[in-house]
Amino acid sequence: MIKVTIRDGESVDRLIKRFLRHVKNRGLLKAFREDRYFKQKPTKKKIREAALSREKYRAENKKKQYIS
Repeated sequence: MIKVTIRDGESVDRLIKRFLRHVKNRGLLKAFREDRYFKQKPTKKKIREAALSREKYRAENKKKQYIS
């Protein structure tokens, strides 16, 4: 997350320029654009791994629910 605070005597235009420079240096805009149009569908393996991790998470939370 990019956090930019205004400095003493700094104009809003300068603050916006500094923010945009941070975004550009991190490459966030490029990453968002790539994900928007060229996102690949998850493979069967990734779908299965995600489902297993969800089940594990849900089982842990269910145990916590009965303990407290």
